[in-house]
Amino acid sequence: MCRDSVLKILMASQALIQEDRDPVADHQPGCCDVFIDLLRACGLICYVACPPVPSVITRKLAFHPPEKGMTYRIALKSDPEKRFKNIKGCSRDEPVQLVVRNISNGADYIHSEKEVEVFSVTTSNKNELVCIKCTPDSYSSNPAVADQVVLFCQPNSSDLGGFLQPNSMNFVTYANVFETDFYAFDYSGYGFSSGTQGEKNMYADIRAVYDKIRETRPDKKIVIMGYSIGTTAAVDLASSNPEGLAGVVLIAPFTSGLRLFSSKPDKPDTCWADSFTSFDKINRIDTRVLICHGDLDEVIPLAHGMALYEKLKNPVPPLIVHGANHHTILSGKYIQVFTRIAR
Repeated sequence: MCRDSVLKILMASQALIQEDRDPVADHQPGCCDVFIDLLRACGLICYVACPPVPSVITRKLAFHPPEKGMTYRIALKSDPEKRFKNIKGCSRDEPVQLVVRNISNGADYIHSEKEVEVFSVTTSNKNELVCIKCTPDSYSSNPAVADQVVLFCQPNSSDLGGFLQPNSMNFVTYANVFETDFYAFDYSGYGFSSGTQGEKNMYADIRAVYDKIRETRPDKKIVIMGYSIGTTAAVDLASSNPEGLAGVVLIAPFTSGLRLFSSKPDKPDTCWADSFTSFDKINRIDTRVLICHGDLDEVIPLAHGMALYEKLKNPVPPLIVHGANHHTILSGKYIQVFTRIAR
């Protein structure tokens, strides 16, 4: 999140300052210390604000993908040891698999072909995305559910490998809970997707994946589910009311980037330099929208979710999860989130 990212940068800067000081001596800062601190502060400001282009500043503050290869790698089924810089280097004719790195013990783990199917999509910005389809053990007997699939937009600081960890609540579990096919993808510049992170790229990413699902599954309607920063991609696409859209689920959404720094998430006027402006788009969504938010969310206050709810054209009662924060709301700890979405 934007505010969270600023705090991380400031904390990292402070950590560098502390490392350079004498860990033993407890002395008053001298002229040199103050000068070095000022230089570091200027360097941080220059990094964020140069060039002074809003989209570039937003990218530096908002997008922090995990280190490539930390949670997974892509591999050819015919040559598992061959390494790739990104999915663009793989031939579309050769089957690809995701080798997940178990974060708890460092071991490699590969989901079965029945559980996870890997494919790629090219966006309008010519970026190649890593995408997956997770298949449930059995499909719902409810005809309404059987006609739908789910497209998930991830939160920041995560990639597909983080949501495919074995022995945890992962995408395969989600598919089984919802009893339907569950699609997910890595944004441009995340994981082994090519390109650079950015707001416009993210919007192009979800549209490309959505269109691919519609092309290959024309008989299915799509429910878009966004989590945290992923809600902005979900709202952007849903606000255009694409053909086949069945519903929208927003988990811990926020009104806009700059409003995260404001005590009034529902302020009517949007600054020209603002980003992720879901507040201005959400009232254009025709289909039903469910908002889920934890009342102890320290990253995105509940007031943001409620401000968006008030602007919905076709709302369903929101789900306020008591005791949940930004990181636990979709962890599996609160089963009511999944039962409510499924219902």
